[in-house]
Formats: sequence, C-alpha cells, structure tokens
Amino acid sequence: MAKLAGVSSITVSRVVRLPNLVAPETRTRVEAAMRELGYVPNQLAGALASGARTRSVGVLVPTIANSIFADTVQGLSDELEPLGYTVLLAQTHYEPMRENRVLAALLSRRPEAIIMVGSPATEDGAHLLRRAGIPIVETWEMPEAPIDAVAGFDNYEAGCTVARYLVAQGRQSLAFIGGDDPRATQRWNGFSDTARQAGLQPPRRLFLDRHASGSLVALPDLPGVDAVFAANDALAIGFMSALRGAGLLRNGPASVQPVAVIGLGDLEMGRLIAPSLSTLRVHGDAIGRTAAKLMLTRDGPRHVDLGFELVLRDSG
Repeated sequence: MAKLAGVSSITVSRVVRLPNLVAPETRTRVEAAMRELGYVPNQLAGALASGARTRSVGVLVPTIANSIFADTVQGLSDELEPLGYTVLLAQTHYEPMRENRVLAALLSRRPEAIIMVGSPATEDGAHLLRRAGIPIVETWEMPEAPIDAVAGFDNYEAGCTVARYLVAQGRQSLAFIGGDDPRATQRWNGFSDTARQAGLQPPRRLFLDRHASGSLVALPDLPGVDAVFAANDALAIGFMSALRGAGLLRNGPASVQPVAVIGLGDLEMGRLIAPSLSTLRVHGDAIGRTAAKLMLTRDGPRHVDLGFELVLRDSG
C-alpha cells in the first residue's frame, strides 16, 4: 500500500491512527490506495489473538426513524443472539459516502458477516465487501449480481402488482410518492411501466425528502389524481391525513374513496386508522431470519425471494 501511494509505511500508519497529523494531499493518496486495495484497518488487532472469533455481525439499515425495517432487525437478532452473536447496528441515512464510511468502520471491527438493507450504493463499498472474505447478505431486494447471498423480494414486481390492481378497479390517473432510493425507484418503475402498458397516461411521481411526512404533499401538485401508491406505509398514512384535510377521504370502503391510497410495509398504525390502509405486506421478520441462516451456512439456495402480499382494506 505504501508503494502504491508513494509514501513510507510510517506515513500509512499515521493516516490510519492519526490522520490529522498528515498533510491533506498525502492523506488523500493513502486513502485512495486503501480503497483500491480494499484495505480496512483492524481496530481489534491489539485485543484479539490471531484467528479469534469476534462473534459480531454488522447490520446496515438506511434509517431507524422509520419502523419499516424494525421487523427485519428483530428477526435477525432473534436468530443470532441465542447463538452468542452481537448485532452491531448502523445507519446509512441513504447517503452513499456515509455508507462507505460505516462499512469501513464495521469491517475494521472484524465482524463475522455483514447484513445490509439493499445493495452497496457505490463500487467502492462493493469492493470493500468483496475483499472482506466473510458472508455478505443483501436484503429487501433481489439484485441481479449480488455479492454473496440475498433475502428479499422483487420491488419492481411490487410496483407492477399495485398498478395492475388499481387499473382493474377503474382508476385512471395514478401517482407515486416517495424518495429516490434504489428500492423506491424500482417500485416506481414497475408501477409506471404497468400503467403505461394498460393504456393510461404516465403516472406522476412526486419526490419527498426522506425525512418528510406524506402529509406535506401539496394536493395541487397532483390535480385529478384518483389513486396513489406510496413507497411505504408511513408516507401513505401521512398522505391520507392530507386527503382528509382536503375533504377527499371517506369513512367507508375503497369503492367510495375519491382517491385510492396503497402503501407498503403493513405497519400496525395502518390497520388501526379509519379508513384502514391497503398495503403490500412485506415479510420483514422472515427476511431477517433468512438472512441470519444464509450467514450461518452455505447449504441450500443463496438467493431467497420471500415475496409480498397485497392486503386490501378500505383506503383503496
């Protein structure tokens, strides 16, 4: 690494241990060499004997602010903790560079596996994981070229399923609300493609900041819309609040709703509100448990599609 960066081994050591004492240009060269070689400093080197097991698993989720991923973490923990593993949970906030830093920090603690919601956001992140030499499980989607193992569902088909249902109900003007993360984008693509194939006008896509509530959607931005697919239940519930404020929500079955609303995640709150929320039920607990099993053994299929269910209630 020192040779690749054109510096001494002492300088490399300083970049790892005391980066503030190294000139920025030199530090940049050394860090670039680290990325190219997939090098991650071992923060446990002084504490562990060679070959010792850490009994830890790194888990990356986009956020803990939205409970949509809680079932997956719970299922994973329920499988691993009785076996003596510690789950190291970290958030990426949907930010690629933060994800890379978090991955490097987790790998520096020599976990026995990395389990993440989604796939690496950058090639640098993917490179780190490929070089780690440990089980890697990507969840909540079905990537075409996974690093190792997968436990999830087809987000594109999820969007197709919602659009097919809404078209069959006679809805004519569709919209999608959500962020621009890869999984939401896959749902949007399936939703939009299916609506177009059915002869409808292209659906509208309204981007929301990942921290925003669906209640912030300005209804004038969606004139004439009679059906909305929200990227998750939290956004759907917020949007229903906005509909109620505009007098466009009925306490009755889906057939009387001026605007149908369907979410994703099957949160408990969606079952309790009136009208109750139609949603795509994702088996989050099963995703977590399956990810744990894929980490623990290489027997059987490495790519497991756990599917989803369209749960129809009063909102759409």
